[in-house]
Amino acid sequence: MMSGNSNGLIGLSILSGTDSFTAFATPTIESRAQRQAKAAFTTKETVAPWKATPSTLPVSSQISTIKGMKTIIDKATTGTATPLPDDIQTSFTTYKALDRLRLLAESASKDTTSSAERPLLEKSFAKGLADLETFLASAPSDQVDIAFAKTARQAQTVGIKSASSMSAATVPGKGVRDTRTGALSGMTGNEKLRITLSQPGAAPDIITVDLSTTPQPPTLDSVADALNTAIGAVSRRDANGQPVLDADGKQVPRWSAVKFVPSKYGDKWGMGLNRAGFESVAIDQVGGADALMVAGGVTPAKGKTDTRITRFDDPAGTMTRRTLDSITAIDRPATDRQKVAADADPKGKVKATTVFADTRANAIATDAQGFSYVVGTSAGDVGANRSDGNNDLLLSKVDSEGKVVWKRTLGAAGSADGASVTIAPDGGIVVAGTITGSLDGTKSDGDMLVARFDANGDETFSTAVRSVGAESASAVAVGPDGAIYVGGRSSTGGGDAYLARLSATGKLVERRTIDSGGTDQVKALAIGADGQLLALTSEKGKATLRRIDKAALATDLGSIDLGRADARALAVAADGSIAVAGATDAALSGNQTNNMSGGRDGFVTRIDAGLSGSRTTYLGSSGEDQADSVAFLDNQIYVGGRTTGTMGAAKTGTVDAFVARIDAGTGAVGSTSQYGTVDTVAEGVRLSAVDGGGSMLGALGLHRGTLTPTDSVKLEAQTSLRAGDEFSIRINGGALRKVTIGEKDTLSTLTDRVRQLVGSRVATVTSPLKDDGRSLRIDVKAGNEIQLIAGSGDRDALAKLGLGARRISAPATRADDAPTVRPGGTFQLDLTSALRIDTKAEAANSLARVNQAISFTQSAYRSLYWDDTKAALADTPAKAGKKGGSTVIEKAQLANYQAALTRLSGGSGSYTGF
Repeated sequence: MMSGNSNGLIGLSILSGTDSFTAFATPTIESRAQRQAKAAFTTKETVAPWKATPSTLPVSSQISTIKGMKTIIDKATTGTATPLPDDIQTSFTTYKALDRLRLLAESASKDTTSSAERPLLEKSFAKGLADLETFLASAPSDQVDIAFAKTARQAQTVGIKSASSMSAATVPGKGVRDTRTGALSGMTGNEKLRITLSQPGAAPDIITVDLSTTPQPPTLDSVADALNTAIGAVSRRDANGQPVLDADGKQVPRWSAVKFVPSKYGDKWGMGLNRAGFESVAIDQVGGADALMVAGGVTPAKGKTDTRITRFDDPAGTMTRRTLDSITAIDRPATDRQKVAADADPKGKVKATTVFADTRANAIATDAQGFSYVVGTSAGDVGANRSDGNNDLLLSKVDSEGKVVWKRTLGAAGSADGASVTIAPDGGIVVAGTITGSLDGTKSDGDMLVARFDANGDETFSTAVRSVGAESASAVAVGPDGAIYVGGRSSTGGGDAYLARLSATGKLVERRTIDSGGTDQVKALAIGADGQLLALTSEKGKATLRRIDKAALATDLGSIDLGRADARALAVAADGSIAVAGATDAALSGNQTNNMSGGRDGFVTRIDAGLSGSRTTYLGSSGEDQADSVAFLDNQIYVGGRTTGTMGAAKTGTVDAFVARIDAGTGAVGSTSQYGTVDTVAEGVRLSAVDGGGSMLGALGLHRGTLTPTDSVKLEAQTSLRAGDEFSIRINGGALRKVTIGEKDTLSTLTDRVRQLVGSRVATVTSPLKDDGRSLRIDVKAGNEIQLIAGSGDRDALAKLGLGARRISAPATRADDAPTVRPGGTFQLDLTSALRIDTKAEAANSLARVNQAISFTQSAYRSLYWDDTKAALADTPAKAGKKGGSTVIEKAQLANYQAALTRLSGGSGSYTGF
């Protein structure tokens, strides 16, 4: 045996010049499973950018370079002589972008970085994050998929109301009572209720129920019985208008499925409604009391402005104030930031809370059914209306009990503000505002905007009144023939008053400017009792009321000068008399009902229909006061305003709101209701006088008008989408397929189109429940990939749907005998656009997240190359019933061969095994 070994060593020394087995590198034995797995790793060796020589430039110079870059995303093959494979290129590009973000975050996290420098770093950081997210959504890939946030196999839109919700068989009311059987407070039992029942394509039935003929005192059950008995007595009629009889000769009820039902909502009882699904049911109180609906903003010392809806019952008497509801919006970026901060807090002191955005009300109008429409501005998410971070026009519909029925935004790209709203003679809702940016692909540098909606929330048209320079709208009125008048200010002449007339369909007909030689503006518009246009203007600081020919804006039919004042509101009584309201620090022209209180007072000036005379009433305190809105109701004038003093009650807030009643004949102040909240500022107080607005229906948990849902389910109405917005889909690396939003699209039609486009073999497309509606959801099937690609410029639909550009994929199902290790894979960077670096703490957290993302990117790169870890994983014993690694017997045999070779050579062995 020794002789054999000696001969082996002699031969080895002749061939190699050495007599030692251990002089040779002997690779580890590879199993069959390892060889099979390793064969798939074919990517050529490359030099990773993190192994390159670091930059010798000072960090400050590197940061300056990053700030000046158009994008932190390198072009393909940058820094290489030949094109790189897609996976390598994407990994390298991602790493370099992250490294630039790291430099920014690292700099912002230092104590030496100034507070002035951090916002500049944040601006570059935020843009860089957005660029990286966009890049990764459609980055080229073969075996490696890098996700900006989380890896996903599905994508889901925001919740959107669907058509099925409009035909719900059960229409809930509101819980208002502790018990079902008790007497209804707020009801006398002598009320009369009018019910209107209708369905598409048929004449309605109107019935009246006199509660004085029912058991007293009224309860939920007694009222429901009375209503249902009256409804059940309405018979079905044939083509000749004759009652339809059944086999027993009895009349067949027409509305047998419609029932009012006392129901419990939470821990309270109220009146609900059942129906078959397509009947429309409206209710009102005959001869109901009048009321005032008020929309006003409230701004806390540290917080955002929200709009609160208030109702004043018995305005001619007790002026009882009821706070009803709020119109709110969510600041999504700030909310996401709060969540990031909470996730980064190891002690759990920071909580993930919802952060609200400003919502400001600038006008309110009420229709014949008792629904009020509030127009204003918000920069937050409003239901399914997703904000782009800029101000947008916000229109909200609220019922007679103050509950928000629907909210709509314009969906402009850029900024849009709502200024005024009015109800057209045919019931349409017309709003005016200002747009700066883009609407339906057309740019505006500051133009007046007029938009018309129906009661369901569908936009009938929107017209930008375009001209050279910037204009802003402040007022709108609609004539008896449907003509629309919009007024505001233009940039010509140092600021001229500006008027335009549009047709009922939104076509611009004529315009006019008023130039007094100073700064001028149209502050309010109304239609006089004679059908002519009334325009309240500010001309060189003087308040002027003009009567203008409704068919020729250049023709003045009369005017009256009120003197120096900030006049801002206008109302017309049924007899043609006029009220103007605002604020002044000097006595106005004409007769005076009372004296000023000193300083700045609110005022109401009453003017006869012929503009021949005026009489002013001042609303003042020891503080500063102003009137924001004015309305006539039953020979009384009602004024909404603000005060820093005391007007009718002790001051509560920093600035309080007030509503005052003034006798329309004498000008005497009858009563003033002042209200506020500690450490808050009341914003503009906008009121609307409502005939029959103080009905007792709230005592039943109902509201005036149509009870059954009438909301539009079109995507344009339910979201901030506009017709023409778009996105694209790429399936398994194929051609782009564009999806364009149409005017009549609903969630259902969009879901059907995406389902057809994607195909059932690639993904499952459904519309599951989400939030208060349904959503479009795409679930990718195994072995497929879908890229959702944003639309061009400001026509992107993905963001408005709450999706965002992204890639969703599912790995192919692995065969039983496939290797357990494969090159590539899916890697998530766990980033979010909510990461910020404008404070030291946030910068430190963002730096940690970016460093983690860098590590994940390096792992993605390494996944393409074979190494010892993968070899060990590939050789993991196969599970019972599965193929793919070495079996226990094979691993034992390999170990024996390895040990024998080691004994033979005195070192490590080399053998090609199974």
